[in-house]
Amino acid sequence: MLVLGIADNHDSGAALVRDGALIAAVNQERFDRVKNSGAFPWEAIDGVLVSAGARPEDVDRVVIGTGFTPSAPLRAMPSLHHQARGDGQFSDLLHVYILYQSAARRTGLHTVDVDLSRRILERRLAGRGFTRARLEMMDHHRAHAEAAYRTQGADRCLVLTVDAMGDGTTATASLGHSGQLDLLWRQSGRAAVGTFYSRITQVLGFRPNRHEGKITGLAAYATPPDDLLAHLRTRLSFVGPGFSKIPWLAARENHAFWRSLSRWSREEIAAGAQRVLEESVTAFVRHHVRATGCGAVAVAGGIFANVKLNQRVAALPEVTSLWVVPHMGDGGLSVGAALGSTGAAPAPLASACLGGDITAEACTLALGDRAPPRVPDPVDRVADLLAAGAAVARCAGRMEWGPRALGNRSVLALPSDPSINETLNARLRRSEFMPFAPMVRAEDAVRFFVGTERARRAARFMTVCFDVRPEFAERCPAATHVDRTARPQLVDADRAPELHRLLTAVGERTGTPVLINTSFNLHEEPIVRTPSDALRAFDQAELDALWLGPYVLESAALDSAAVESGGQEFAVQEFAVQDSGDSGD
Repeated sequence: MLVLGIADNHDSGAALVRDGALIAAVNQERFDRVKNSGAFPWEAIDGVLVSAGARPEDVDRVVIGTGFTPSAPLRAMPSLHHQARGDGQFSDLLHVYILYQSAARRTGLHTVDVDLSRRILERRLAGRGFTRARLEMMDHHRAHAEAAYRTQGADRCLVLTVDAMGDGTTATASLGHSGQLDLLWRQSGRAAVGTFYSRITQVLGFRPNRHEGKITGLAAYATPPDDLLAHLRTRLSFVGPGFSKIPWLAARENHAFWRSLSRWSREEIAAGAQRVLEESVTAFVRHHVRATGCGAVAVAGGIFANVKLNQRVAALPEVTSLWVVPHMGDGGLSVGAALGSTGAAPAPLASACLGGDITAEACTLALGDRAPPRVPDPVDRVADLLAAGAAVARCAGRMEWGPRALGNRSVLALPSDPSINETLNARLRRSEFMPFAPMVRAEDAVRFFVGTERARRAARFMTVCFDVRPEFAERCPAATHVDRTARPQLVDADRAPELHRLLTAVGERTGTPVLINTSFNLHEEPIVRTPSDALRAFDQAELDALWLGPYVLESAALDSAAVESGGQEFAVQEFAVQDSGDSGD
């Protein structure tokens, strides 16, 4: 049985499940190079089929991971859909859309919208060769919940979803048991939590639905005053079993509520918004854990992209374990749709490296005359470069699914120099308030971080923060935030042997088996996908070295810099392809 999952909303994408096992997943942005692309994911669909060696006529079932978001008229007129998403969090069109979606869900009119969408999509897919597959439409939040439940390992699990709004819904609570997922509670799209953080993002001058992570980082630079917290709590609070509703009369950007924020600094507002979000969502989690008696929690939805929030959830005494879907936002809906429709038994996600692989031939073709000679061992060579202070980009193996680079499409460097944050962000043309995430061997987690036990599996995918221990803060200032937290990627020797061996080799040379890991992309661009993408980003960012499939390419300026800093001469070199069995992570 071959099942294709499709998400055709914000950050569209595709996933493929064969006989209940997830074998490929990728998002459209990596192909059309438009950040969070909402285009219909034809190239992503082709990509997962190529990864599986399948054709459209081989697919038995197609499942759309959202029912009427976007609604049928927007599916028929994609340009209008893109315009609606681009007008900001205070646009009249967005307000009307949320009202329509919520009312349609409440009155049952959404069934008409879903049926019209099905007909539009059936014709669209039939025109591309999907003539044998049966088409199903899955509720937006059910797809989120299915992705969370079926990628964690417990049979009995509390599944919570919170996002801006999908299919007229903002939040749900479900209980997974015996391989089934039972919906317990649902809140309409008018819940204030859905737009709260994104509106704060816009008010502070950043781009909503993209730069919320900057607010999370900025929040650590201030303590929110009590009067600001009281003000923000009038907009968002937990009221049991869900969240306060959006006060529509105060939804305009020029309303007194938003204008009055000018009394506080940008850092204080960010800190206040983060605190109120944490208060509301942790109360929500605590309520449903107590109601179900289930402390094993899995979460999905864009709200849970907030790694500081996830830390607070994992620390709740009622929570025994926390799983965060690696692609927690709408980009993960395709996986939930495909897995959920099959009723696949819950199983721990082995790897997020579910995208296309790159071949040695493609790397050779992209490099052309720049293709360098060989070295015996890539790991030893790259470890030498990193130990000498180089910033090394890596594009090798299967591409990661989700917003986090996990070593296969990453830029790596030592965490010992705090100035690397400024210099590397400048090279990548970014302005960030968060430090770079550390890549750490799994066996070193307890040595460096506090409280990893409940969210250890989530930390393999860089979706949760932890407080750092004094040794880590001292040795790794570039990966330690001002609040003494870090967002690590834990690397297991059996799941990612090449990356684990690289960390060990760096530790042998420097005394600290840790690297900073940031995504390999320029500002406002998606993470690189192909060797050509990697070479362009490498050249434009003027990085020191590029580990590209079977090659290590070093910049012309690196030799003299290496000699000055360590007296070691580096040359442009290549290594032979080695079959390590590494699936990456």
